Amino acid sequence: MDIVSENMFLLFCFILSCFFIFTTIKFRLSSTRSTALPPGPPRLPIIGNIHQVGKLPHRSFADLSRTYGQIMHLKFGRLNTVIITTPEAAREVLRKHDQTLSGRMSPNAVRSINHHKVSVAWIHPSSDRWRLLRKLSVTHLFSPQRIEATKALRMKKVQELIKFMDESSEREEAVDISRASFVTTLNIISNILFSVDLSSYGSEKSNGFYDSIIGAMEAAGSPDLANFFPFLGFLDLQGISKKMKLCTEKLFKVFQGFIDTKTVEKSLRRKPKDASNSDFLDVLLDEAELDNNDIEHLLLDMFVAGTDTSSSTLEWAMAELLANPKKMAKAQAEIERMIGQDGLVQEPDISEFPYLQAVLKETFRLHPDVPLLLPRKAETDVEIFGYLVPKDAQVLVNVWGIGRDPNVWENPTRFEPERFLGKVTDVKGKHYELTPFGAGRRMCPGLPLAVKMVSLMLVSLLYSFDWKLPKTVDMDEAFGISLHKANPLLAIPVKKKSPQIKHM
Repeated sequence: MDIVSENMFLLFCFILSCFFIFTTIKFRLSSTRSTALPPGPPRLPIIGNIHQVGKLPHRSFADLSRTYGQIMHLKFGRLNTVIITTPEAAREVLRKHDQTLSGRMSPNAVRSINHHKVSVAWIHPSSDRWRLLRKLSVTHLFSPQRIEATKALRMKKVQELIKFMDESSEREEAVDISRASFVTTLNIISNILFSVDLSSYGSEKSNGFYDSIIGAMEAAGSPDLANFFPFLGFLDLQGISKKMKLCTEKLFKVFQGFIDTKTVEKSLRRKPKDASNSDFLDVLLDEAELDNNDIEHLLLDMFVAGTDTSSSTLEWAMAELLANPKKMAKAQAEIERMIGQDGLVQEPDISEFPYLQAVLKETFRLHPDVPLLLPRKAETDVEIFGYLVPKDAQVLVNVWGIGRDPNVWENPTRFEPERFLGKVTDVKGKHYELTPFGAGRRMCPGLPLAVKMVSLMLVSLLYSFDWKLPKTVDMDEAFGISLHKANPLLAIPVKKKSPQIKHM
């Protein structure tokens, strides 16, 4: 063997040795990784566990977790998914590893409109853009000062809701509670954002907004094959991206109309607009770092989250109270005791209505608006309770499952507001058995405004009317990003007072 052949042979042996060493190390790491993953059900080739998730994933996950535990691993096509289903594990995700797990796994429907690039709900919290959008939202929408400044607006819009209910009562007509409360929240939010009402009760226009917002939420939350097999995204086999685009284009058109009008007004204005007369869109247009596309997508966040979740919570609360007449009577008795027989309905300090507060907490426990919270993404490998959450895995916190865990709650499927009386448990992200708004840096900033709107509407409806049901209440669910009743709650208001809603 000559020198050249010998060197070639040695080089070949070296390369072959490196290959075997590399594959051996990779195999061992893969084996270690596999054994370290959380337990989960057996999966089928290619599709993984997709077949085990039905139309109501939060229920499917809760059922599976009874077998596989508080941290469960599932494979959806190419997507690793870790499901969290106990308060202790939720605390690890939402607090201890909040920074590492603060990324977002944005669904294909959201990506189809590029919302993941500019949305405060979906972009990464380490970015300067996220910090700017979050600061603008908190300062000009959800700060205590701004919430106090919009109190009279909320009271006025709820008074309009009561007037509509009065008219329905005179006709002995059943009211769709969700759509009626949606109009109220829509007009509250649209006045805060644009200084105008966008709808009225019974109008086709309000139905259009309702259908667009609900449609967008359903599209974002629907199990989409493109989420599990990204190469299928451009095909849109289920029509989910098309539905998302159709729903949001209608909303963007409305937003752009307001942007154009205010831009013209701003150009004609000789001096800056008085801050006391400015709405949120005025603030955004004065922000040099934002263009129209940024503003449209931020408005979409505020619009969708502010209207849909509040009206849905009110509907669930009314449904539970109507299905439990003794609880309804107890809540009404507390309200009458606090307000008086012919008193003035003011926006309640929820702490002064302990039973009403308990009713809302129990509603959040049984019917959280976002049952799996928005999906988080692991930025690196993370260890939780000895199990590996691999990099790029989707992490879902099943707050619906936690709310119905018999190891956490006694009689977990019953509506029992009394369980919260005399306890400090709240929904502000500190008690991980009840986190419907999330926790940590990804916690919903609109919590204070949402609680104000829902509590004022609920107090006013319970104080002003008794209620009759044209049919039995069902609690069937329709899944999207948010959790709705599958069948609308129809109830007949029976007038018992002529309340005055005090304007502050």
